[in-house]
Amino acid sequence: MSGAAVTLAIPCRTDEPALGRTLEAAWACAAEAGVPVTTLVCLNGAGPEECRAHRDLETRAGGRVLTRDLDAGTPVVGTAEPGAVLLLRTVRAGKAIAWNWLRAHVATEVVVFLDADVALGPNAIALLLAALARDPAAVLASPRTTCAPRATLFEGIMAAPYGVDFPNLSGQLYAARVAGLPARMPEDLIEPERWLELEIGREHMVREPAAQVVVRLPGTLRDFYRQRIRIEMGKVQLERDYPGLTARGNRQPRLRATLASLSPGALLRLAAYLVLRESAHLVARRRYGRQPTAAAWIQARSTKEWSS
Repeated sequence: MSGAAVTLAIPCRTDEPALGRTLEAAWACAAEAGVPVTTLVCLNGAGPEECRAHRDLETRAGGRVLTRDLDAGTPVVGTAEPGAVLLLRTVRAGKAIAWNWLRAHVATEVVVFLDADVALGPNAIALLLAALARDPAAVLASPRTTCAPRATLFEGIMAAPYGVDFPNLSGQLYAARVAGLPARMPEDLIEPERWLELEIGREHMVREPAAQVVVRLPGTLRDFYRQRIRIEMGKVQLERDYPGLTARGNRQPRLRATLASLSPGALLRLAAYLVLRESAHLVARRRYGRQPTAAAWIQARSTKEWSS
């Protein structure tokens, strides 16, 4: 796929503080891959017209931004050619909603979806595109998700599960063949990438562990629960509302082999993490169905702080 145009598609909330740095990293990574890119950003949620994410986009794009107001149905003025940025604006918040709009505006054969608050490992985009090219049957190519923990005991516990190489689709970065993607996904999904992985099926997904996407961890217990309850609610939603889909996923690592690969200290941190995760799961089971799914998306601010 070297040289073929690719779309970078980024769902971004209006209160996102890290879009600018993520854009710079993504563009640099695409340049390393030697592919021309068109950038789509779906800025979703209520907020002032000139919110920080919008300002970051205008500044980093150097005046190459074309805008479409999705709620007003305004057309795009100009053509989103390689090097340009198309900004899609809607007050309707939700990652699945943003994904649907991005999917509808992709005009290339391959798209790279990435979150607005991540860092990219060396050659991550090139490695994902190469993985897709090697497997003509693949629709999705996923990297390995790693983390950048601060030097605290709490974040040492938060980092514990990242020592296990889970075979799931990364929710933060993945490449896809557009023709194999569903035209839309349900708008109320809490964990849209997990639904997408299961909907596509394991036989149409490849993983490239050498490609890495880096996330910031929750720095406080409150932020852990904000993030983890949402993830666990997503699991409950798939279990209750989409029965049978989980059988389409990759087989998870064997518990005995996983535990044997960890040091005693890592085992203790993992045990502490699992206790916290189970408590979040219990809360998620009680909450699911009692409130709109959009209410689960409470920003964990410490996961956005890359300067500390």
